[in-house]
Amino acid sequence: MRNRLLTRLGVIGVAGLLLQLVLPHLSEAAGLVVACLPIAAAGWYAAAGFWRQARVYRGRQRAGVLFGAASGVLLGGSYSLYTVDGLAGGRQWLETAADLASISAAVVAVPAILVAVPPFRSWLARGTYLIDVATVAGAIFATAWQFALAPVAEQLEPGERVQFAVTVVAEILAASIALMVMSRADSRRYRAMRVLAAGMGMFTLAALISMHNQTQGLPWYASGLGAVYLIAGLIIALASRSTLEADEGTGAHRQFDAVWSTLPHLPVIIALASVAVPYVATGTLSPVLVGTLLGTSALAVVRQILNSLVVRQLFIDLEEQRHRLDHLAHHDNLTGLPNRAAFHTRGAAMLAQAAPGTVTAVLLLDLDGFKQVNDTLGHAAGDALLTGAGDRITRALRAGDIAARLGGDEFAVVVPQVLDLGDAVAVGERILREFALPMIIAGEQMCVRGSVGVTVTSEPGRTLDQLVHEADTALYEAKAAGKGQVRGYRIPSRAGGSISSPTV
Repeated sequence: MRNRLLTRLGVIGVAGLLLQLVLPHLSEAAGLVVACLPIAAAGWYAAAGFWRQARVYRGRQRAGVLFGAASGVLLGGSYSLYTVDGLAGGRQWLETAADLASISAAVVAVPAILVAVPPFRSWLARGTYLIDVATVAGAIFATAWQFALAPVAEQLEPGERVQFAVTVVAEILAASIALMVMSRADSRRYRAMRVLAAGMGMFTLAALISMHNQTQGLPWYASGLGAVYLIAGLIIALASRSTLEADEGTGAHRQFDAVWSTLPHLPVIIALASVAVPYVATGTLSPVLVGTLLGTSALAVVRQILNSLVVRQLFIDLEEQRHRLDHLAHHDNLTGLPNRAAFHTRGAAMLAQAAPGTVTAVLLLDLDGFKQVNDTLGHAAGDALLTGAGDRITRALRAGDIAARLGGDEFAVVVPQVLDLGDAVAVGERILREFALPMIIAGEQMCVRGSVGVTVTSEPGRTLDQLVHEADTALYEAKAAGKGQVRGYRIPSRAGGSISSPTV
């Protein structure tokens, strides 16, 4: 896809170069027709292409391509009028109408880009973006004033200055927004808008070159203007052929993002050079340039303040995200209880920290009849049952006890500092009493039943895995004995029988 785009851009560049070579050999009227006719065709072609895309997309993207279609109509209309003006020998009203349509095309293209490309999520990012746009606009204005705008402004009548100011502001803002959109990393995902922004930037460059040619008394196509106009029009036509779908690109494609990200810096560098060289030569600066430099400097200070706020907010967001990820990694997303990994980590730590001689209990619990609820009432009812069971287990425990969901309908509990196995069995009984209280599941009242296996230890060196195995053995016996009860672990004897620990 990128290779095809680069090939088309190369063809467009060659077409612009050929036009620039041909124009000096034509009369002014013929040159206008030859130059404006393909740009008009490109505008109408872009309008048709964006209109076709509008029938495919929805929401913001559809609004964006509709604005793009409107910009194409205005572009095609303006250069159609320029073509007619060239054929008619120059009519003031045709030229004025064409100028107005051309400016409108640039203005309408701005919302096309801003609507189609996803907005920033925070007000800080939006504020920083607007300041960057204003800074780039100031840089473009400083360069344009130095080379083209100042001589034009001196020749204007008082009544013409408002129209001149509106035209300059519209063109420069359009170019600034275009550069900022092209530099955004996520605009890679919306190639059509990035290409459209490139075309807008080229038209602004063409407008500035045109003013320069007028003040210097040069032919209208001089300074490469004919080529720039044609390239700008064909790029906008190409934008209507580019995809608006999200395109993440490959690793090689992402390398170009570093190049795109430097675009807003170029006008600033050029502006500094264009202001510094005359100042070194003459020792003076135009008051307009002084005001522009002061304004952009103030914007730079505000930008730094916003940057510090953005960085601070980024750290806050990252910390919150870290806590969320940590919670997700160690907790069951359904019940909110610690998961199997967290149970083993915290349970092992609790055993290791137990004071000598203290008794620690481990309980395993299964819900009786859970599969039947899941099969008859659905998975949503099963999830509600598990959530309710987790809440009731937590209510039956003390603040320092650990309750976890190991998976499915299996829960585990670690209770430190119990008196003996009988005390641990009493904890299991409290849990089953909580289960006996009715709950509403899928609009039906039901009581949860469960079976509990219990084991205890006061011996140092016992592992959590050993205790879980013992509790699981006791749980199996509780289920085999009829379910809905608590059973303590039966310690095997050396003679091959077993010694029953206290059970219920």
